[in-house]
Amino acid sequence: MFDSSHAWMVAVPSLVSLAAYALAWCLAVGWFVSTCIRSNRSRLQPGPRGLTVLKTLCGADEELERNLRSFLAADHEPLQLVFGAADPFDPALLLVRRLAKEYPRREIAIVYGADPAVPNPKVALLEHLLRHARHDVILLSDSNARLKPGEIAGVLPLFDDPRVGMVYQPVVAVGERTVPAAVENLHYTEYAAFLTIGCRLLAGQHTVNAKGQWVRRQALDDVEGFDRVGACGADDYELSRQVAKAGWMLRAAEVPVRVIQRDWSWSSLTARNLRHAGLRWRICPWAYPLELLFNPIPWALPLLATGRRDLALLAAAVIIAKMLMEVTAARLIRGVPLAARFVAVIPLKDLYIFGCWFVALFARTTMWRGRRYRFGDGGRIEPLDAPQSATAALTIRRAA
Repeated sequence: MFDSSHAWMVAVPSLVSLAAYALAWCLAVGWFVSTCIRSNRSRLQPGPRGLTVLKTLCGADEELERNLRSFLAADHEPLQLVFGAADPFDPALLLVRRLAKEYPRREIAIVYGADPAVPNPKVALLEHLLRHARHDVILLSDSNARLKPGEIAGVLPLFDDPRVGMVYQPVVAVGERTVPAAVENLHYTEYAAFLTIGCRLLAGQHTVNAKGQWVRRQALDDVEGFDRVGACGADDYELSRQVAKAGWMLRAAEVPVRVIQRDWSWSSLTARNLRHAGLRWRICPWAYPLELLFNPIPWALPLLATGRRDLALLAAAVIIAKMLMEVTAARLIRGVPLAARFVAVIPLKDLYIFGCWFVALFARTTMWRGRRYRFGDGGRIEPLDAPQSATAALTIRRAA
């Protein structure tokens, strides 16, 4: 049994963490409500500004065809779509070639090959894709991102301000069908949308994710394209820092970008979370411990070990309050409700992420796209195995 002073000490971390999470919840919900009100009052028109989408591909991802069709059917002109993969026989490129025949009026470029000397495989591919971009605004988009109707019209007008060099979207993940996918989608939405919104509103800090990263071509030229981020594991975040250092403004869009993640395994979930956590730890060591502040459920569990009924009730109240806040915020920001069978996954998710946080402190290597990398200072990555051969061959298909 604990005396009263010890019991209070055990209760403090969970209460402080719940208060921090509640603050972020209020900011995120307030952001959502205010954006809905503004969107109902005014309808932005993107005008004739051209947009190039650089779509990096690697294998046949979940619902890849539906994701690609959402871009091919986008209601915006002029629009250029540049698809690319390192392997010319990648099944994703075969799908793109088939879909391109269904959209004969859409301007499409199909690129394959990557520079094996660039450690980051995604950046190695983006460098090839960028050579074929024709418009002054470029969207960097992953294969699991799906475009919503009107999304371009909600983001592109932000570039009417000539000072804006980059616009980024909060990221929500939807479509879970397995428990690991539910863990990943809830965690992704919580960090890349929920807490990202709170971080910007409360501290003025921009946390940029490449799922919806829009950049002005002039700003990209000012930072020498992707040359400075080729060895970075978190190339999206580092690119935003480079653009800001070059004197350009960063803006957060009011339109979230959706990524579709349905059938994940525990192994893929663990590999991804340890890689991301390991990078965050090395990029910003002073901020990394703050992540524990926004995870109240693991802090509440020690209250159950005190043997006191009042503290057990307090632990239950903290857990229920946190779950209710996450369910409501996820429903508002994701736009789709969390299935009832996955509500109970929230405590499991929080304990899992809590454990990954500590494991990442000692992780020295990571697997990414079939290669092993060593973590370096500042989020740099170093490949530990020989690169696969790459080709610079290119196929271009222009609009009719």
